[in-house]
Amino acid sequence: MDVLPVAVIQKEVGAQRAYYTINWSPMQKAEKYAIQKSVPAMAGVYELYYKDSEGKLTLFHYGKAWLGGLRAVIRELTDPVLLKQRPELLAIVSRHECFFRFAQCDSLPDMEDVVNWITVSSRRNEKEFPPSGRYSEIRVKEVDN
Repeated sequence: MDVLPVAVIQKEVGAQRAYYTINWSPMQKAEKYAIQKSVPAMAGVYELYYKDSEGKLTLFHYGKAWLGGLRAVIRELTDPVLLKQRPELLAIVSRHECFFRFAQCDSLPDMEDVVNWITVSSRRNEKEFPPSGRYSEIRVKEVDN
């Protein structure tokens, strides 16, 4: 199995601030066999992208995978056959080439903080993914592998 152990979230805390480093997995094409082979059945955060008509990758969905793990969640959200209950995602996945990346994390509150940061940085509805509330400030550094 080609699981990437470097795709993890690390955290340091100081003065009521959390400093997260997201070591993202390499961006991969969302194909069921590639997902099965390279994504761990572990908890973590993920981002899903589609390639637009100009070849640019556009973030269309992200979140945390707790129960079921990253492999099951990414597989379900990128397979048109499995997306019957999610028409908004089915429309994207059916028409575009999709890609994903992930980072493992074994702390649900840490995942909440990171997903909130992704929400804020991508200018989406902040109330959908609130932070854990443990820190006065959250800072994130992203590392692409």
